[in-house]
Amino acid sequence: GRPVSFAYQKTKELFAYLIDRRGAACSTGELCAVLWGDKPDTPELHSYFRKLTADLSRSLGAAGAQAVLVKHRNSFAVDPNQVDCDYYRMLHQEIAAINAYTGEYMTQYRWADMTLGGLESSRNR
Repeated sequence: GRPVSFAYQKTKELFAYLIDRRGAACSTGELCAVLWGDKPDTPELHSYFRKLTADLSRSLGAAGAQAVLVKHRNSFAVDPNQVDCDYYRMLHQEIAAINAYTGEYMTQYRWADMTLGGLESSRNR
C-alpha cells in the first residue's frame, strides 16, 4: 500500500525487469546485460550487481514483501502471485486496468519496448 524505496536507481530497474519477466528466472549474466548493455562483464560489475540484489532484498524486507523475490544460486525472479500491479491486472484482462492503460509502459527502460509492443497489439485486437 506504499511505495518501496531503493538505495540505487538501478535496483528499481532490476525490480522492474523482474516484474516484466512475470516470474521467469533470470541469471546474473542476463540481468547484467539488461542493466548495463554493452559494458564489459567485469568483477566490479558483478560486485555492483550484488549490491543491487542486497538492496532489493533489504528494501522488500523493510516493506514486508520479502516473499516477492525468489533467489537461488545465479537465479532471480519474482513470485507474480505476491505482486499486485497494473501490468499483471492488464494481462489478466481486468477491465479497469485495460481502460486505465494509456499506451505507456516503463518508458524509461529500453528493454521495455518489446513488452510495450505486445501490450499495444493485444489492446488493438
